[in-house]
This record gives sequence, structure tokens and C-alpha cells, in this order.
Amino acid sequence: MRRNRKIGRHVAMFLVAAGLMSSWAGASRGQERESQQPGAPKTASPESTAPTAGAADGASPSNSQNRNERAHPREHRFWDKENVWLFAGVGASRTLDYFSTLNMRRRGRQEIFLTNDVVDNHAGFAAIEASATGVSIGASYLFHRYGHHKLERWTSIVHIGLATTGAVRNYCLKTAHFAVAPGSPL
Repeated sequence: MRRNRKIGRHVAMFLVAAGLMSSWAGASRGQERESQQPGAPKTASPESTAPTAGAADGASPSNSQNRNERAHPREHRFWDKENVWLFAGVGASRTLDYFSTLNMRRRGRQEIFLTNDVVDNHAGFAAIEASATGVSIGASYLFHRYGHHKLERWTSIVHIGLATTGAVRNYCLKTAHFAVAPGSPL
């Protein structure tokens, strides 16, 4: 009984931490300046009226700006179509992992990464799987926020691959048949 309370507290702390990380990722977007947000009107600031390096060479500022745009492809929105599909894939693969792990436990196998008590607590285990999806989306957001767009996509792709591989492994394990001691009742 005491152990279940301790596990429940750990699960609760984990969920609070995951919730704070996911809310922090959404709140940081609101702290950007208006000029950085997509679709915001461009306003002239004192910094933008200063002469650029390209202007000193006789090139117009618009030419140097075009070179920068060609060097850095246009950023995409975080919730674009590809990310939505990738996040749905992460959620689906975590769901598959949830059900495959429960199936594995029903067949008498032992969980490797978590304790069996955590997995046998279905609500707690579902919360862990859901928070893992949230952490994956949060990590993708951090990569997106700091301009690492390939890593943003690959975070979800790797997560889908690992979770699906684990689920397939769980289904492929043989059912544990325990030996009956001679003379014991069945």
C-alpha cells in the first residue's frame, strides 16, 4: 500500500514536470516581439534604418537582403501539416506501445524499462505514455524555436521508430509458461 502511494507521487511529479515543460514551450511563443511573429506588419525601427554592409559596397540593401533569404530558406510554422502528421504518428506509436506492453504483462512477461507496478497501474501508465508524447512535441518545439528544423522533424521520426520497434518486440515475445513443481496442485 505504501509503495503504491510512493509510485503515485512519482507519477504525479512526472506529470507536473511534463505539463510545465509543454506549457513553457507554448508560453515562450507569446513573448516574441510583434515584428518576429509571422503575418505581423513590418515597421521601421531605428536598427533597420542604419546602413547595411552591402550598402557601403554600392549594392542596395535589398540585394543583400535577397542574398540572406536565399542562404536561409523560409521558416515553416510549427504546426504545419508535416509536423501535425508526425505528432499524430508519435501519439499512435505510443498508444501501440501502451497496448503491447499491457498485452505482454497479461502473458506473464516482465517490463524492462519501468517497474511492473507502474505498468500494472493502467491510469498511471497511460499518463506516462501521454507525457512522453508531450515531451517529444516539446523537444521538437525547442528545435524549431532555435532554428534546427531538421532535428525538429527527426525527433518525431526517431520517436515513432523506437516506440513502434518496442511495441513489435513486445508482441513478438513468447508467453511465459511457468513450470509446475511436482506434487503441487494445478
